Amino acid sequence: MPIIQRFLTRFFIRFGLITFMLLALGPVIWAVVTSLLPLSSLTSHPIDLNPANVTVENYILVFASSRGLVSGLINSLIIATFTSAVGLVIGSMAAYALARLNMPNSSRILMMILATQMFPGIVIVIPLFLVMSRTGLVDTHFGLIIVYLSFILPIVIWILKGFFESVPMELERAAAVDGASPFQTFRYIVLPISLPPLFATGVFAFIEAWNEFFFAIILTRIHVKTASIAIAEFSGQYQTLYGQMLASAVLASIPVVALAIIFRRFILEGFVEGAIKA
Repeated sequence: MPIIQRFLTRFFIRFGLITFMLLALGPVIWAVVTSLLPLSSLTSHPIDLNPANVTVENYILVFASSRGLVSGLINSLIIATFTSAVGLVIGSMAAYALARLNMPNSSRILMMILATQMFPGIVIVIPLFLVMSRTGLVDTHFGLIIVYLSFILPIVIWILKGFFESVPMELERAAAVDGASPFQTFRYIVLPISLPPLFATGVFAFIEAWNEFFFAIILTRIHVKTASIAIAEFSGQYQTLYGQMLASAVLASIPVVALAIIFRRFILEGFVEGAIKA
């Protein structure tokens, strides 16, 4: 019986992992495959998956198109990079202050920060647009970065606060005995040993800013269109260019995938460390 039980346990675990992998990678593989097919193959019933029809024409048309995917990728890169960088700098300091400094009503402050996430975007987008319009921040990188920080920063603070609370107090007390100020302790003691969670949180913030669509389509016009908007514009009133849309989606996914591969060690260490400490 124990042998059969171990066999069934391993079987169901592997079956679950394979199923999850197929569900996660299935849409990605389908997007890559169909981006290499012409429009005639994609619009036929059923879809014509003949390998003889494989072509890179969709990618060539994407770069030659006037819909501005290249500029959209550049805009998304600028906005997501600055949003994640500024969010980490401000969020890490705020999280450390809430976790370690004896601030009055720190728990209420944290709840007020998190309360900003309870409002749906559709509720605040109109007054937000009016404010951005009157301050001249519509269709600007700076305006979109500020908006993205408003919903990314609370999440960064919440995540990093838990990590900073798990840092041994003995290290900070030893630094205080040596004459280090709270800021010096934070900079030279806490930050170096918190690199994995910082990288994991930074990648999360980057992906959130990179994939955002709702606020971008409301607060941009021509000059600051992001990649998600450029992809959506391949769908028109009379025709949807499925092949070019899928090719654009594949190209827009490359920076995020590359980021996850490059920093995978830090991401895994950060999440594993957080799970253990939690």
